[in-house]
Amino acid sequence: MEMSDLTLDEAPAVSKIWMVLRRLDRNDDRVVALREASIPAAADVTTTIQIITSTFGINSSDVAFKMRNQRGCLIPLNGSIRANSKHTPYVLEVARFFQHVRPQRRTIPMTVINKTMKTRLQSIDRRIQRLEELLPQINLRRDDRLNQDIECLSQKLRFLQNRMQVADAHSWKGALTRAPLW
Repeated sequence: MEMSDLTLDEAPAVSKIWMVLRRLDRNDDRVVALREASIPAAADVTTTIQIITSTFGINSSDVAFKMRNQRGCLIPLNGSIRANSKHTPYVLEVARFFQHVRPQRRTIPMTVINKTMKTRLQSIDRRIQRLEELLPQINLRRDDRLNQDIECLSQKLRFLQNRMQVADAHSWKGALTRAPLW
């Protein structure tokens, strides 16, 4: 018995898709113009957009394309678009760039800036005043700490000097005072 090559269901080289057009760039919310387009499986985004623009006759220089399925989800415009039927077409929305963007003022009012700067200056001023009040105490504390350190060092120096005097007092007389017991 010979093994035969099994072929899996492969995606077709060209997928035929049905689309309807919605021109949002002309403020027209109606769905019009049901058309069929053949998109190769290896097509990239620019090729897919060229096929779509030639199918509908759209000038694509100043518009953006959005393809949506029946549930309203966005579909990437490339060669992996699945084939569909005439009864469930994709919706191609043509919109101007940034058409649905409504920018809002993001600047902070000057009163808020002035208020925050005023509170910061006041807090810095309070800190400087506190430091100026504590400056004599800081100097006294530093002097006390230095005096304590000097006193501690002088005690250690006296102790070492005493030990050195004790060590100098011992001398070798040259003979053992007791005879060793060997």
